[in-house]
Amino acid sequence: MIFRAKWVYPVEGSAIENGAVVAEGGKIVEVGPFAALRGATGEPVDLGDVVLLPGFVNAHTHLDLSDLHGQVPPQGLFIPWLSALMQKRSAATPDETSTAEAVRRGIEESLACGVTAIGDVTTTPDWTRPMLARSHLRSVSFGEVIAIGQRRSMLERRLAAALAAEWAAPRLRVGVSPHAPYTIEPAALRRCAEAAREIGAPVCMHLLETAQEERFAVAGDGDFREFLMRMKVWDDRVDTPGVDPVTWLEREGLLSSKTLLAHVNYVTDAQLAVLAERGPSVAYCPRTHAAFGHPPHRFREMLARGINVCIGTDSLASNPSLSVLEELRHVRRACPDISAETLVRLGTLAGAKALGLDDQIGALMPRRWADLVAVPAPSGKKLLLDRVLDGTSVPTAAYIAGKRVYPSEPVVAG
Repeated sequence: MIFRAKWVYPVEGSAIENGAVVAEGGKIVEVGPFAALRGATGEPVDLGDVVLLPGFVNAHTHLDLSDLHGQVPPQGLFIPWLSALMQKRSAATPDETSTAEAVRRGIEESLACGVTAIGDVTTTPDWTRPMLARSHLRSVSFGEVIAIGQRRSMLERRLAAALAAEWAAPRLRVGVSPHAPYTIEPAALRRCAEAAREIGAPVCMHLLETAQEERFAVAGDGDFREFLMRMKVWDDRVDTPGVDPVTWLEREGLLSSKTLLAHVNYVTDAQLAVLAERGPSVAYCPRTHAAFGHPPHRFREMLARGINVCIGTDSLASNPSLSVLEELRHVRRACPDISAETLVRLGTLAGAKALGLDDQIGALMPRRWADLVAVPAPSGKKLLLDRVLDGTSVPTAAYIAGKRVYPSEPVVAG
């Protein structure tokens, strides 16, 4: 199959005018000018006046919260918002049917936004993963583990559900997400790390999302202790690491290329140096970050230190959409000094690397899957990717393994 477009941007390499991507068996076999590829068989799929890019990668989201879209808008303070979110979710008493519908909605919106791969954190993997496994999306599903205080006894059950191999599928990989420094105790984190290492599973953890996290990790007090007491989770046996969160994860061997750290909004120079040395990826969620009024994210410095920074949307509970393209446009407006090429890489190849999929997707290259998104490029004098990121156009088509998944294909495969 030949995909033809006015422009092809492979990420690894320069834009190709009047370009094409040739795919066989769902994988790319050649990328180049259309005129040079006419020996390929099959009628071309002419996508028109668009830029053909690798499918976007949403490295951090929570599809099972899609039903809470707009119901608990961020008001600038994270802990009150989290309390309200938990109360809203508890009142709704989600079950398998409602969770599956929320995930279906999230899958549908992701595909419409040109997202072809996700890193999804779920509290209910037994309900979420059947939908992901049957969908067209590529996904790494991180089963969330909360094990602290009154929820300490949930550890083994949550961990077993997180790493259950029964849900693994050609486009679905399972991993574990020890939730955050304020919801998991040292013994539980150590158990998660050991279990993940035993089977080579990826790990995702919310880290330094708020300014209060470090105080709780070091001293076991402050706003998060009060939060856990209000939620009736705190007990007198709660254990905290006694060191800052980065030092804690380093001590447990969790700072490696198999670990994805979500947010990292409050990080010191010394912590940045450790992250750069150890090699975890960081998922920056720009619009959610802005909604909570956090200080400017230090992603520039992370990039300069060689840290793999990728893009996440977080959930629809805190974000207006699941569009990685709109996240990139948000960063573009806030940081016009960052090149469009760098931003597109954050939303494609860097996300693939964070999910351990960079040898399969993230760039238009031979032997990688033909996961593609077509985005109209407005006319003008600006450079190609500048026009895309400075514009308002939305994806017109998305393909996974060369199969059209947006528009018109069913969200969940038969």
